[in-house]
Parts: sequence; structure tokens; C-alpha cells
Amino acid sequence: MIQKKIRSLIYTGLGLVLCVLLCSGIGKTAQAAESKTYNGFMYEEKESEITITGYVGDKTEVVIPGEINGKKVTTIGDRAFGECTSLTGVTIPEGVTGIGNRAFNDCTSLTSVTIPEGVTSIGDDAFELCVNLTSISLPKSLTSIGSWGFSATGLTSITIPENVRSIGCEAFYACTKLKKVVLPEGITRISSRTFAMCSNLTDITIPDSVTSIDEGAFCGCDKLDSIVIPDSVIEIDVRKKGEPLNVNRWSAFSRGVTIICSKNSAAYKYAKDNNLPIKLLSGKENPSDDSKQNNITPAKKGTTLIVSSKKLKVKVTSSSKKNPTVTVTKITDKKAKKLTIPATVKVKGVTYKVTAVSDKAFKGNKKLTTVTIGSNVTKIGKEAFSGCKNLKKITVTAGNLTTIRKSAFKGINKKATITVKGTKKAKTALKKQLKKKSVGYVKTWKIK
Repeated sequence: MIQKKIRSLIYTGLGLVLCVLLCSGIGKTAQAAESKTYNGFMYEEKESEITITGYVGDKTEVVIPGEINGKKVTTIGDRAFGECTSLTGVTIPEGVTGIGNRAFNDCTSLTSVTIPEGVTSIGDDAFELCVNLTSISLPKSLTSIGSWGFSATGLTSITIPENVRSIGCEAFYACTKLKKVVLPEGITRISSRTFAMCSNLTDITIPDSVTSIDEGAFCGCDKLDSIVIPDSVIEIDVRKKGEPLNVNRWSAFSRGVTIICSKNSAAYKYAKDNNLPIKLLSGKENPSDDSKQNNITPAKKGTTLIVSSKKLKVKVTSSSKKNPTVTVTKITDKKAKKLTIPATVKVKGVTYKVTAVSDKAFKGNKKLTTVTIGSNVTKIGKEAFSGCKNLKKITVTAGNLTTIRKSAFKGINKKATITVKGTKKAKTALKKQLKKKSVGYVKTWKIK
């Protein structure tokens, strides 16, 4: 709690001196005492791996060594380069898998960072207050970005790689130059104040995999005139369990932002309750595409389409211009471990609702470990995921999903966790279906 208050004071221009007194240099002395030094880089050895713990050299542009004493450098440790205010450029070597908490925090002159493939995590506060860092390329291997990871940086745009599943609270807080954000399909939550106070943000697309938008997510984004909220979002500004009733909360969106959504969706209700302007989607993915789609004929019923962006094959089940629909039949990437079945797919200018998973669509797929099923899916076919023995995590949205056919989940991992999203009533009904022996239920499943 104290840390959060101090952080708040920093961003409002108050308490900066206090922060410096509390934080500067703490831990570095201890690290220095325990670490060895190689060409100005402080490091620690653990078995066959090296962790970089600090830098005492005088170079402004540094290339971190890939090996020291014949051992691979695998981690940039906590606070390793924190407050190195003269540092302008950093190249991180291949072999590094993690960037620690506050690793480059407050490197105010830093303009260039090279992060290689293989890095899977960026820790809390890792690049916080790097005010001159205007751009960065994140590796495809990245799966998580910690809280405050890039807060108060000079970033103007950011593309989050497709494998990222976790972005911590305030990760891009107060990035006042940030204009464009690309979020990956597969992320399910936009955490508290992730993009709060990004005063120049104008362009962001929320993917169909997102189910929750936490408090303050886009608060203070004053140039964000409108935002499309997909039907997959079922929670906005939901109070966390145990949160006191009198807590001072941030609104998810700034006043005046137009919420573009479907009628009767969670976003529609939220906008109504909070007196925000509303523009209806009318079943389309993007209102700006409405006029174009009216002039494009959907594919004929029964046509198989390839959705390359989602790595899926789908079959057209309705070619109605007003409401074209498809069924998912197969995954095109046989090595894929994670699968997201979106609420909608767009092929050749036409947006189709994804309403079903066909019989035996993924039967016997031993690679799949994680599946997220879109909010428009009404039916999961016979043996759709049967024999997917490594399938351990399934996320479904209650409400539209009313039919789960025989043996749909028979033979999946016995310790599978199925997370059900939706209203209490809808969740209860769907959980009852999932607990039927006919769908493959075993008592070791965890349904929550």
C-alpha cells in the first residue's frame, strides 16, 4: 500500500525527493558486495548460469556479454542498470530469458534497447521512467509484462507480441506520447490503469479474447474519442473480491469517450450506467467497415475459408449479409499449443460471427494445452476436443453457449481447469452441462 502511494506521488509531481531517499541505491550495495565484475558488468554465478546484477563501467552504449567464464548469461537481474542515467543504448544477448524488476528503471537517457528472441518475461518497473525511450521491439517469445513495466516512458507506439498473455497493472501508465497500441489475440484482461493517463492515445483495438477491463484502464486518455468493445468483454470496472466499499475508484474510461458496442452487451450497460456516449456495432466488427461490407457478398453456405490471422479453418453456415456465420472446423498450425476461437473472424472484407465448433474439429490433438472459446459460440460439436490429452486450461463464456454435444471433452487432461465467464445464472447453467458424464466429465476436473 505504501509503495502505491509513493508511486502516485511521483506521477503527480509530489514526493519525488522522498522516493529518491527511499529507493536510490538500495540493494546495489548489497549486490556489489556479493557480485563479481567482468568488463564493468557485475554478475553472479549460479550453477551453469550467469545473472547480470549491475554495471560500474563508463560506457553510455553497452553490449551485455552472452557468456562469462564459459557460462551463459540468462538473466538481467533486479535493479541491474537501474538509475544509470547516462546509459543511452543497451543490447541484450541471445540466451537471456528474463529481464528483472526495475532492471532499467529511471535510465532517463536510454533511447535504444535490443531485446532478443528467447526473452519470455519483463519484470515489474523494468523500464519505468525511461523518458527518452520512444520505441522498442518486443520479441515473439515474450509471454508477460510486469506491472509498471513501461510506465512513464517516451514510447509513441507499441505492438504487444501474440504470445503475451499477462500485462500487469499500470504497465503503460502515464506514457504521455503513446498514440497507438496493438494488443494480441489471446489476452483476456486489461489490468487496472494499464493505459491510464496516456493523454495522446488515439488508436487501440481490443481483441475478441478480452473478457475483463479493470478500473482505470483508459482513464485520462483524453484524446481517445471512441473505442470498440467486443461482446467478449463481460466485466468492466468490476470490484475485486475483498475490495472495501469506500475505496476511491478510477473510471475505466475518460468522460466523453464514445463506447462502440453491441446492444445489451456488458459494454452497452456500462456506458448507459455511466452516461457515456454509445454507438452501436450492429453486429459488425468495426463500424467504419459497415458501408464496405454492405457491398461485399459473404461466401456461399458450405464454403471452407482459411483465417490465416487465427490459424483456423472455418465453414460458412450462413451467407446472410446482415448476419453471416461460420463454424470452426480445424486448426491449421499443427504445432500450436494455444488456441483462441474468436467471437468473430474477418475474411475478404466480410466479418463472420463464429457460432460453433464442428464435430471432431480438434479430436486427438496432443499439442493443445490451452483453449479460449469466443462469446458468440453457441454449440460445441460431438468429440470436438476428444482425446486432447494435454488440454489443461479451457475458458468459455456462458450465455450463448447452450449446446455441448456427446464426448466433446472426453479424454482431455484429467486435471483440466475450465474457467466459466458470465453472469451468475448463466455460469450455473453451463457448469451443470460441463459436469455431465456425456461430455466427458471426470471428478478431477476443476470447474470455476
